[in-house]
Amino acid sequence: MTLDPVELELRQDPLQFFIHLSRTSPDLTTFRFASGKEVVFLNHPDLIREVLVERAEEFHKSDLTRAFAGGMGNGILLSEGEFWKQQSRLMRPAFHYKRLQGYAEVMRRFTLEMLSHWQNSEIRHLDEDMNALTLRVVAKCMFDVEAGEDREIMHQAIMLGQKVVGQMVYGWLNLPDWHPAMNRDGIRVVRALNEMVSRHIAFRRARGDLGDDLLSMLLQAQSQPEVELSDRQLRDEVLTVITAGLETTANALIWTWYLLEQHPEVRAKLKAEVDSLGKLPDFDDVQHLPYLDQVFKESLRLYPPVWIIGRENVEALELGGLKLAPKTQLVMSQWATQRDPRFFEEPDRFRPERWTPEFEKSLPRGAYFPFSLGPRVCTGQGFATVEYKMIVTTVLQRFELELTRPAPIRPEPNFTLCTHGGLPMRVRARR
Repeated sequence: MTLDPVELELRQDPLQFFIHLSRTSPDLTTFRFASGKEVVFLNHPDLIREVLVERAEEFHKSDLTRAFAGGMGNGILLSEGEFWKQQSRLMRPAFHYKRLQGYAEVMRRFTLEMLSHWQNSEIRHLDEDMNALTLRVVAKCMFDVEAGEDREIMHQAIMLGQKVVGQMVYGWLNLPDWHPAMNRDGIRVVRALNEMVSRHIAFRRARGDLGDDLLSMLLQAQSQPEVELSDRQLRDEVLTVITAGLETTANALIWTWYLLEQHPEVRAKLKAEVDSLGKLPDFDDVQHLPYLDQVFKESLRLYPPVWIIGRENVEALELGGLKLAPKTQLVMSQWATQRDPRFFEEPDRFRPERWTPEFEKSLPRGAYFPFSLGPRVCTGQGFATVEYKMIVTTVLQRFELELTRPAPIRPEPNFTLCTHGGLPMRVRARR
């Protein structure tokens, strides 16, 4: 089969495709494949804000998003309308600011346990370490579960998900459903993942002594007559939070270790700020480290874990002067917009110092959206931010990290933005 030139370029390098499109095309661009599939790319913060914030009710998650996240079932990431509002209302208290204080203690403790296994001068695969650590954190904080026995299941599921979603990205929606892309091994892994989640739910229900974590809140909500929450839906919510929670934060951390290693002047400045604490960081400490916050924002700008968002309009409407038929596929790319020279000076340069209050105030809303925007903004944004900061500060106080493979590391656009070939680094204990 002969591929359309657009389709060929997109399959070869999706990230470069959107960068090229953003630099050479109007703010609203339509491209079509040989198959007739049409996609509208939003290339300006005003349009992104209009779809995600101002007219959010007129747009649903797109075929692209459902294909990417189809293995999670109908969790909060994919549900729509009144059901989504119910789920959001039920889950929001688990991410309240006051709860983050308790979560921070778990994050620090688990990070220290991870570091206790690091040997001076050994080579660690930071991608694997960060995935294992964030899995432990989200499982314990959200569901009061120790994830050790389930790590292999989760690891296989993540590897499978990256493989399948990678096929979808490079085939650009040629795979209309999650399951046809899987072989029998893939279906077996997903079944094991579902059984793992169902087992933990059944154990908690049988135990009877519900706590105040997210799983307890959802179980208690099931007894409320006005709440529609089946066991399958409960399983989908748990699976969504675990999968999305560990992969997005893990990848944000992985890219930060890479960026700090490539920019020793930034690393030195950040270490000096962290060392000035003179003690192990706690929840209050990480709220008052301004350079850490700048590094966090700049890392997410250059390497956003979620690098593309899809929407489709529910009914026929007009957007930016373009008439859209129902279910038109729209895409917005954090990867492209957050590297747009119209809004970011030296857009490809890692420069945390750009994030001053004045710069943030001048930045158009919609130019920077690593956690999305509007009513569908990531529910776990606060959790992920505290987790990132607790882990970075705790590691930096104890170890130096040195890349052991040639740079640059190529980003791989799967469900999240992964490091192609992993991130092996030599860890050296600080004296």
